[in-house]
Amino acid sequence: MPIDRMAKLSIGFIGAGGIARSHTNALKQIEDVRFASFCDIIEDRAKYYSREYGGTAYTDFSEMLEKEDLDAVYICLPPFAHSNEVELAAERGINVFIQKPIALDMEQARHMVMAVEKAGVKSQVGYQLRFGSGVRMAKRLLDEDGLGQVSMALGRYICNFVGGSWWKDPAKSGGQIVEQSTHAVDLLRYLCGDITRVSSEMDIRYWTEVDDLEIEDVSVTSLRFLSGAVGSMVATTGGYPGKWVLDLSVFTKRAVIDIPQVNAIEINWNDDGAREETHSSQVDLSLEESKHFLGAIKEDGTTITPMSEGAKSLAVTLAIRKSGVENAPQDVPEL
Repeated sequence: MPIDRMAKLSIGFIGAGGIARSHTNALKQIEDVRFASFCDIIEDRAKYYSREYGGTAYTDFSEMLEKEDLDAVYICLPPFAHSNEVELAAERGINVFIQKPIALDMEQARHMVMAVEKAGVKSQVGYQLRFGSGVRMAKRLLDEDGLGQVSMALGRYICNFVGGSWWKDPAKSGGQIVEQSTHAVDLLRYLCGDITRVSSEMDIRYWTEVDDLEIEDVSVTSLRFLSGAVGSMVATTGGYPGKWVLDLSVFTKRAVIDIPQVNAIEINWNDDGAREETHSSQVDLSLEESKHFLGAIKEDGTTITPMSEGAKSLAVTLAIRKSGVENAPQDVPEL
């Protein structure tokens, strides 16, 4: 059904935890948005959001999707809690925003991709770092094909953090690579193309005193891109206290592109003599990704990170973790 470009978009939420707050804070800044409903298995959470933003509170998402006339639904659930929300929303013609990782196995991820593509609805996965000003400039430079082919790419994800019970359980979170470092993997894919083969070493070396921690807190991964380029990614949850680091470097014939943080870029040109450029511009990542998603709905456009992109990044992270656990290189499965 065509969207009335002058009407407010009706938004529903599945999951009313902390990540939902990030999205509601962004969405309330967009004039043509109406909060229609909030759903959470903990009723008080859904009611809290409904009191603050309006809309109806639910504890059953299938009931919400059936009763509400929604233009889009934001699925803000931890990875282990995903079931058939995407499929039900798509069947009802509701556009889907979903947090990363979209699933914990490729079978479920493929079902999600098929559901949105069959229904023809818009989808976007919450890889908000793609909207950083430094990342966007790097993407433009690399896509213009004037830099020469990518030869190598490096990424780091470093924090000092240990999560709660579900996060520490690989059966529920997928592990640190799948749940956190997926952001670095996704940016490497976004800038340099698909990754076809990985080899990883990982262990628990920092949070050894933490009870029930079963996921890696250090990892080093070698990457092979479809283009032939090589790369590496290092990750740890035992890094600088109080500081989160995600940075990238991309090496090409004409320049080395450094992204020290997603809203900044340093370009080291190596033609006609060495010269450097530095650019930075602070962008509200949550706001930009929602404006982009809702704009695609109203204008019948495409999204930067459709469900298929979320599935491809998931495939890489699952292969990385399997490589680390089994101590063997892994080919990344295709969709």
